[in-house]
Amino acid sequence: MQAIEFETHLENGLIHLPVSYQHWQEGKHVKVIVLVDESADDRSEQQNRKSINHHAGKISLTQDPLDFQKDIRDEWA
Repeated sequence: MQAIEFETHLENGLIHLPVSYQHWQEGKHVKVIVLVDESADDRSEQQNRKSINHHAGKISLTQDPLDFQKDIRDEWA
């Protein structure tokens, strides 16, 4: 069995082959194995977590949140 390796992005469930491989082994049955670089996903996830930190401390509350919740619930009783 021959193997090739390349990196690409999935778009709507499609894997785009590089031009140099588009006619390679044309018409033959092939086995496809998809590997995901999880460390790249972890990095982007960590960046997303960090991005919310610039909102920290921006909200100043005028009432205790639990008292507010109780008042709202009592409104319907």
